[in-house]
Amino acid sequence: MIIFRLLLQLVVLLGALLVHPGEASTYQTFANNHIAFPIDPSGYCDLMMRRKGLNQVRCKPINNFIYAPPSLIIAVCQGAGTHYEKNLFDSRRIFSVIHCTNTGRFPNCNYRGRAMIQRVRLGCVQRMPVHLAQLL
Repeated sequence: MIIFRLLLQLVVLLGALLVHPGEASTYQTFANNHIAFPIDPSGYCDLMMRRKGLNQVRCKPINNFIYAPPSLIIAVCQGAGTHYEKNLFDSRRIFSVIHCTNTGRFPNCNYRGRAMIQRVRLGCVQRMPVHLAQLL
């Protein structure tokens, strides 16, 4: 319950931040699309894609969820990552990632999940992640 309250406060606080000009994404969008913690991995992809509203207009072909506390993911942009180029940073630590692939047709989206251990490359704006650029 404490984690939920802290996450809610973080989302509200981050929602107030302005996005760097030219960036279409925000941390809140990034968090919705790619952070899932904690949740039971069984039936994970279908549940998370529905819960986060990522397949309302079409079946998104693929999506990756980072299964970690948001603080560890944010840290990649705040010194715990290695600068790659422009606003991209590579994580030094590995993360549990769930790779979801659609096997259905809209409106009956059906996702198959595969658990992986990967480093991630994040797009960062104002020291906050706004884009999951790549799995490394």
